[in-house]
Amino acid sequence: MIAKVKKLNTSQKTDVNISSAYTFSPRVTNVRIKVICGPMFSGKTKGLISAITAYQDKGKKVLVFKPKMDARYSENSIMSHDKVEIQATNVVQPKEILDLFHHADVVAIDEVQFFDPSIVKVCNIIADQGKSLILAGLDLDFQGNPFGCMPELMSMADEVVKLSSVCTFCSGKARFSHRISKDRGVVVLGEKDKYVPLCRSCYNELKDQ
Repeated sequence: MIAKVKKLNTSQKTDVNISSAYTFSPRVTNVRIKVICGPMFSGKTKGLISAITAYQDKGKKVLVFKPKMDARYSENSIMSHDKVEIQATNVVQPKEILDLFHHADVVAIDEVQFFDPSIVKVCNIIADQGKSLILAGLDLDFQGNPFGCMPELMSMADEVVKLSSVCTFCSGKARFSHRISKDRGVVVLGEKDKYVPLCRSCYNELKDQ
């Protein structure tokens, strides 16, 4: 005999009324933290610039930051691989952002994986002040390990966009950044002279060679 399950016409959303119990400050807004991640050549910076432009089109003031160490294209801007460019402020330490963000509606940070772990606390402070954040960075290093602060940033984000590139060898979906130079440090700046995007299978074939 099959038991019949009685449907209830109630839901948690209508049963729980918190509006009468709490009063929210007028400064509360729909603050969001968005992380755009993926391997080299997956369009992370292009996605970041697109998100920045969308906010600006809505009349929002966006401040853009980048690590000073990354001057591959420009010292005072971020630039996608297809040469789309937008002005940015260089910072060495994440705490520098705390002196500059107050008049912005949105804070955007490119190559966020290069910052030390204090960037996580800085992002939380900024969000707690009613500012939205857009963060772009590599989720994995050249050895296929989580890159620096990225796991914490992704776990605290309201939205995570994981991009992929095209595998150099099989044209499949690439999730890994394979280093082709002899450099062994985790942080080694470079472009196609040092890295190629690979799918998991091709990456596993080459990583121990």
